[in-house]
Amino acid sequence: MSKFVSFIKKLNYQNEMKNSILVLIVFLVSCGPTSPPSSNNKIINNTSPEAEAKILTDKMKSSLELDETQLDKVLMINVVNLKIIKKLKEANEVSKINSTKEKYKSELKEILTQSQFAKFLTDFSEL
Repeated sequence: MSKFVSFIKKLNYQNEMKNSILVLIVFLVSCGPTSPPSSNNKIINNTSPEAEAKILTDKMKSSLELDETQLDKVLMINVVNLKIIKKLKEANEVSKINSTKEKYKSELKEILTQSQFAKFLTDFSEL
């Protein structure tokens, strides 16, 4: 009978160890990162082109000292440009992005003064 009791105790100990290891694994997995690290290179991740354009335009307003007429035009250009870039990325047509960016810069050049455009090129070089 003592061998049986010893065997049962040994089984209980092994089951407790298995349960403890399982609990530890679940705990470690649940403590892991819940989302991928965000990139600071983008203005905003996972937002609409309109929202991104508004934020970008606000940054441009303060950096380039845009007047109200320029502000409205720049906002419109930013919205259109960001929509086009988004569609090109979704369609995996990244080869067209550079020409789109050049067109974007030429449109801004028509609205901004020479000094504003020069500042745009340095302050917003990632665009």
